[in-house]
Amino acid sequence: MKKLLFIALGIAALTACKKEPDSPPENVIKSGSVITIDSLRNWQQAFSPGGVSITDTLHVYGIITMDESEGNIYKNLYLQDHTGAIQVRLTSGSDFAVGDSVRIALAGAYLSEYAGVIQLDSINPDEMIVKQSANNLILPEVMTIDSIGFEDEAKLVKLENVQVTFANLGSTWADAYNQASANVILEDCNGKTIIVRSSGFASWAGDEVPMGNGSVVCIVGRYNSDIQLTIRSINEVNLTGTRCAGQILAKDFEDDDLNSGGWINYVVVGTTLWETKYIGGNTFANITNWNGTVNSAAESWYLSPQLDLSNSTSASLSFDNDCNYSGDPLQLLVSTDYPGTGNPSTTGTWIDITSTASWDPNTSAWGFHPSGSIDLSAYTGGNLYIAFKYIGTNSNGRTWEIDNIVISG
Repeated sequence: MKKLLFIALGIAALTACKKEPDSPPENVIKSGSVITIDSLRNWQQAFSPGGVSITDTLHVYGIITMDESEGNIYKNLYLQDHTGAIQVRLTSGSDFAVGDSVRIALAGAYLSEYAGVIQLDSINPDEMIVKQSANNLILPEVMTIDSIGFEDEAKLVKLENVQVTFANLGSTWADAYNQASANVILEDCNGKTIIVRSSGFASWAGDEVPMGNGSVVCIVGRYNSDIQLTIRSINEVNLTGTRCAGQILAKDFEDDDLNSGGWINYVVVGTTLWETKYIGGNTFANITNWNGTVNSAAESWYLSPQLDLSNSTSASLSFDNDCNYSGDPLQLLVSTDYPGTGNPSTTGTWIDITSTASWDPNTSAWGFHPSGSIDLSAYTGGNLYIAFKYIGTNSNGRTWEIDNIVISG
């Protein structure tokens, strides 16, 4: 009996000394008022360009539409609710995923603006975000290139019937070797274009861009006056269909780059260059020999890349043009033997087809005028260059604007 008693006491003592393993503390955020994403954005815009420090106990709910898992963004998330979307900048990386419904505590956060983008900044993912549930997928809104605006910033969208421009074919999405970001231009069959920007750390950075036409799911971003799209997964880039029928070249200058696509800005006389100009939500090519004080003698050419019309039996050119003030008309020329480099005034044989285009008749007011369809069938079967030639003198010179250049065939 004594032995049994000692055994029982020993078991009781061991049981009493045994501890339960510690559990990690739950991420409990104090309750408070709820604010919607559109209210956050309006709040920041009211203080723009300054930022807003949030000291109140506020919370925002939403669903994550882009996470860090593919490497295209880092220490960032995109959040969307029924009122809008916003970029969330984190103090450290996180493992939150697309489809997670979350609650974010805003006390201590900062509403800021960078290059036009409204950001919910300084969010500690371990202390300020609580996951509510998973797999709450938001369907992207189907939009067109020309319907996307700054008001859609941070929103999940889907573009259909788009393709990578000819100028970008053969390139990769970004510079994976140097881990540098890069732009690729998407276009639709009407020649409208938009920028897709990818990080050099994205899992697809070194992949060659696809040649076909199709759809892309992405997040709408912004860099100052440019709208930029961000791909969240290469699996949502489905460009395997037939490219737009008949489109050989399109240039609408919305990438704010005169030389993209192989275009050449060549000065023969003076220092006057073609430039891009942005007015009223539109970017276009502009040239003037007036420096604000005097005119200066100028001869400047804007030349297309080499156009391969070897398999074409018909081709046409169209563009929008606008002019103001007095001076020489803009000339439109084509060449089948220009080598692609060198002074165009002394290199290659150039044919003047200025009279085949319709030019802006009003030199005392602004407003684009369509050129009409200019027949290039006589130059098919080989290679072709087109050029806009600007002339100005020391006593006068028109201001010319060109936009929406499209060659089909």
